[in-house]
Amino acid sequence: MERTQPDLVLIVARSFATKLATPTLIADARGDLVYFNDAAGEVIGRSYLDVGTLPASRWQEIFQPRTFDARPLRAEQTPSGIALLERRPATGSFAFHGLDGRDHEITVTAFPLLSHPDEVVGVMSIFWELPAAP
Repeated sequence: MERTQPDLVLIVARSFATKLATPTLIADARGDLVYFNDAAGEVIGRSYLDVGTLPASRWQEIFQPRTFDARPLRAEQTPSGIALLERRPATGSFAFHGLDGRDHEITVTAFPLLSHPDEVVGVMSIFWELPAAP
């Protein structure tokens, strides 16, 4: 089995994310979740050390992203998916099921990570949990 090194851009993005108090996650060029910071872990319901890297299909299955009226969102409909597939920033709000067993509503801004103008190596997503309705 061939082991590949992560792209330098992903390494730098991870280093940046570790220093943020804003929930941030990083996916690679395949859409696999390769890192999320402690602030994201608080919203997700577990730390990155507990969860580790997740294939794109697996994290879609676990978190079950959906619209606020409960319609499922495919990966390519989320801001992260749009940023990765369309190579442009995207913002959107949706709900997901956390590993803490709770549902969360978030707003996400995602942007592609490029190592060269024509090479997307991943995506960084920064998100905020929306306040609960009174």
